[in-house]
Amino acid sequence: MGTKLRQLLYVSNTARDIAFGELNTILMTSRRNNEALGITGLLLHIDGGFLQVLEGEERAVRDIYARICADKRHWNTHVLLDREAPRAFYDWSMGFEHLDGTEPETAGMFGVTSEAISGRLSPTAGKVVMIMLETFYRVQTNDEALFRVAR
Repeated sequence: MGTKLRQLLYVSNTARDIAFGELNTILMTSRRNNEALGITGLLLHIDGGFLQVLEGEERAVRDIYARICADKRHWNTHVLLDREAPRAFYDWSMGFEHLDGTEPETAGMFGVTSEAISGRLSPTAGKVVMIMLETFYRVQTNDEALFRVAR
């Protein structure tokens, strides 16, 4: 296993009518800043909300999260999981997916993400959501080694 770092999973609300150009600006800025700080993770956007995982050195993760909480484009920010863990999103300075619920392969993720953003998941659901996100990453990166089952 890799070096343990801080892994933080949070949800927040955003404007339902946020423009795709604004999302692109957020993504490009996040990727540039995260790469400089050694931060990796994933940002999911659905109508009216974000679900994001940040992982890296603890102080850097906490500083980024504090900036997010102060950003007027986010409100009702809520941490689902905050733990020490090995890096899970190795190649993504900030992976991104816009979910609209119409694609069959992301329909389940859309539902769980919506429930998380709406605050309807149990306090212990963060671990399950993280497993889902890590699986999504593995499928997207086709990392077969990460799917091997120990025998």
